[in-house]
Amino acid sequence: MNLYTEEEKRIFNFLRQQNCCLRCCFRFVGCRTIDYFQDPVKFARSTGYIEAEHVNEVPCTACLGILQDRTQEQVVEKIYAKVEKQNYDSETFICALTIPVCISLREHFLHINCATQLNLSKDTLVSLKAKLQNIKDVWKWITIPKIEKAIKKQVDSATPSPFIIEIILRYAYNEKECDILLNAYKKTNNTENKGKRKCNDNRFSRTSIETLIAKITDEEFLQCFKAVISETIDTIYVENIMCTHSSIFIGGRYNKLSRELSQTPWFINGEKKMQTSVQDILCNPITEAVKAQSIKFLSSGREDVDVRNINSGRPFAVELINPQKTKITEKLLSDLVNEINRSSRQVQITSNLKVLSKIDLKTLKEGENVKTKFYRALCICRNVSRDMIPLEVLNNLKRVKIIQKTPIRVLHRRPLSPRERLIYEIRARWAKPQELKEFDITNENADAFFVLDIKTQAGTYVKEFVHGDFGRTKPSLCDILNAEIDIVALDVTGINLNWP
Repeated sequence: MNLYTEEEKRIFNFLRQQNCCLRCCFRFVGCRTIDYFQDPVKFARSTGYIEAEHVNEVPCTACLGILQDRTQEQVVEKIYAKVEKQNYDSETFICALTIPVCISLREHFLHINCATQLNLSKDTLVSLKAKLQNIKDVWKWITIPKIEKAIKKQVDSATPSPFIIEIILRYAYNEKECDILLNAYKKTNNTENKGKRKCNDNRFSRTSIETLIAKITDEEFLQCFKAVISETIDTIYVENIMCTHSSIFIGGRYNKLSRELSQTPWFINGEKKMQTSVQDILCNPITEAVKAQSIKFLSSGREDVDVRNINSGRPFAVELINPQKTKITEKLLSDLVNEINRSSRQVQITSNLKVLSKIDLKTLKEGENVKTKFYRALCICRNVSRDMIPLEVLNNLKRVKIIQKTPIRVLHRRPLSPRERLIYEIRARWAKPQELKEFDITNENADAFFVLDIKTQAGTYVKEFVHGDFGRTKPSLCDILNAEIDIVALDVTGINLNWP
């Protein structure tokens, strides 16, 4: 970069007189050489812009210290402390920097003041604004290498890295300076409330500030900011450093072998009604293993508390939010399966666990609507003898269309609406004595029970298909058999989804 034109020297020296740091002076004259920003004193001396060996820098008028060494050191120290404390194992990172919006006001003021004091032409001013290097780009050039060295991780903006370090910088007079612009706009445009609502009083966005800047003249802007720029100089400060890792998803299939277990924690009036749940049993060990901040449990449908899920199992996924341990090995996944299966007889994982991709998650979500499901129900015929129930009629049924209004039992959490569902296939047979043992049913009463194997469209309410739900499901098994039928027990025996 050639920094030896007289005009650039004049601008550079003027900015120095306005207490701009060397890095801001370089970025205002359009410098694009990273070396200049990494060692500004050396290159300012080599270009003849300064003569002193040591530059005693006050808080910079333009960047408020963002590009100055003292603030950078504070940022790097705080990042190191945060990453060390939380012990993230990611080998890469990216940075997100949040700076006060008043920086835009100060840059605009310095451009106008420079043009006015140095009598620059309009074209020169436009060119000067176009050459300005973005403060965040310069910050990354000079600060990220220091962060890399401190935390021993490599920046990766291309992929990008799932590990994000967010740096939030604040300035004590930011609201005051934005208010000055807003008041100038109100005075010029003779408005009071409209502008205030647009900027939400003391919460200003960069877009709203740029919009207001465009609505007042350079002369008006210079006049209202001339005093405040010098009066409110103070150093920026680090308000917060936040480290987050993007979610990891782990999934598999599970069996629920209990008829007294909810799928997710069950609270009524803030009180937990059951000691544990499918979610707790599956997710707690996984959450602990990866040190996740929180989780979301996802599954392909859900079974009621009193319904078992057997055979191949129900597909599920766990979203691990902000995990600290992200190197998920096959051994870790295998150990988690063993740990979960040893810890509970109520829930068992029936497949290998897998780290899931976005395509996997899409499959799980779409499967909620397109999959077919298989059930086995133990049913009872009431007030009618066995020989009057023509079970063979059921075995000949194919693709029976039913209309189901939202069941009474779920009306408290789902809207009332009719849904059309398909019963693809039914197989019925009378129950065997050994199948009735777990329900303490004696041989004298066994004749009234039959087993129903059913293949349905996803979203079918099988319990209501059996007993009719007071006529809310049409036709129901009661309608087809012309008898009072009730359901004693229900198992999910298969979920037709290619997973995981």
